[in-house]
Amino acid sequence: MFVFFYMRLPKFIKRLYQKKNAPVVVTFTGGMGAQVISAAIYFSLRNKGQMVYADLSYFERKEDVAKVGHKGQVSHWSWQLESFGLTLDCFETASGLEKHRMELIEDGPKKLQLGLQGLKDVEVQRRFAIQLGIQDVLPAEFASGYLCVHVRRGDYVNVGSDLVSDERFVELASKLATFAKNLVVVSDSPIEEIFRQRIATGYERAIFLDDIDAFTTHRVMRKANILICSNSQFSLIAALLNSRALVFYPKRWFVPNQQAIEQLIHESCEFQILDTIASQ
Repeated sequence: MFVFFYMRLPKFIKRLYQKKNAPVVVTFTGGMGAQVISAAIYFSLRNKGQMVYADLSYFERKEDVAKVGHKGQVSHWSWQLESFGLTLDCFETASGLEKHRMELIEDGPKKLQLGLQGLKDVEVQRRFAIQLGIQDVLPAEFASGYLCVHVRRGDYVNVGSDLVSDERFVELASKLATFAKNLVVVSDSPIEEIFRQRIATGYERAIFLDDIDAFTTHRVMRKANILICSNSQFSLIAALLNSRALVFYPKRWFVPNQQAIEQLIHESCEFQILDTIASQ
């Protein structure tokens, strides 16, 4: 009976029905932060019973890390979720599906929104649990707690629309020295000596890590008591998955024409920081 009824429906109603019940395909691109967002969407929708597939074609190309200073040049990353026990084989791919019969979730505001929602799911959070501590990275004295500053530079300076300046990192870290004895600064670029000296003022101990892999950086950020972020997805993901930390992240993330994405990030924050005027 249903088949007979369906066959008699006008074509435009059939298309609407097909679109509503179409499988979802999540594209996977970028580095660790972007990959976590895509995986969070994939697992979250699957938990809800949605038919979901992954488009992993991005990883058919070899990793190519962009050189700093080449404006517009961006790195092409390899798969970075294996440290969470997630291989490419953990995701069912969308090969063979007709594009007009599926809903494609590509990079943009909708994808970020779904990713942030997905990371609120406890079952999804468990997918990114970290079994390792940080005793192999930081001295024993840091086990009591530390403030971590993530200074995103590297190839991001080629494409970042509004980088947080060194001066702003120094100003905020100096205000928080009252609450932390230990400081850890992580970066994907060499940390200059003058910056090390300035940001370490007021701290009993300071460690600078600019030659570690992405997952180790992520671990250090996830274990921090206080976390100062850059305006990057990598920072945002570490902050969202660190349930113990007091997190400070930038109010401005992009140039004005990308406010739709920026607003989604602000909605995850219940409080704001008053930026006081420094005394002369």
